[in-house]
Amino acid sequence: MVLATTTSANEINKDLYQLEDTVQDMEGNVYRTVTIGGQIWLAEGLRSTKFQDGSAVRSGVIPKDDKANLLKYGRLYSWHDVADERNLCPEGWRVATDEDWKTLERSIGMPEEEIHQEGWRGGDQQLGLQLKETQTDGPFKKVDQSLVNKHRFFARPAGVKWNGFYITEGAYTEFWTADSASDTKGIIRTLAYSWWNAHKGEIRRATSSKDYMFSVRCVKL
Repeated sequence: MVLATTTSANEINKDLYQLEDTVQDMEGNVYRTVTIGGQIWLAEGLRSTKFQDGSAVRSGVIPKDDKANLLKYGRLYSWHDVADERNLCPEGWRVATDEDWKTLERSIGMPEEEIHQEGWRGGDQQLGLQLKETQTDGPFKKVDQSLVNKHRFFARPAGVKWNGFYITEGAYTEFWTADSASDTKGIIRTLAYSWWNAHKGEIRRATSSKDYMFSVRCVKL
């Protein structure tokens, strides 16, 4: 069973594993990394279950509690773990902040007048497509496949966990930033995948309840 799972993961990650640069966290998880502009990012979802000091992370669930999803999507975390000063990321890295995401968005071509806006942004440049690993065509709007995963960020639609339920796998990916918007909400980024979704070429900047569990990407310090 372990061999079958590993083989399946290798097939799923075939293109991801073409990236040569890697970083390892304190548990031994190895992540592919990608340079975009002047930043170095994890090119896959964080999988850590421990902070840098070795203490246990309280969240960090696998989508649908299916071990086969671990290397495909990484884990989902609550914002409280994401913002914890003990740091979820490998040593020398941090959970990407709202400003880190803005820097990334500038690097891939987001207009400055959209950078600080909330809601869906970057649609004219199809920036959402450029961060997603896959995106199918739909009957109402053709997707330019040459833009898909252009920057080798490999964002995948892991969905979220909310109120004990796994939802939106295959339709959305939601990334926490390390920044708080209020006592109850944190700042996030969203990518849409469904062919019928009018925003699938965009990147959403928004806020969400800190009790949700979302994906995490780290950036090098």
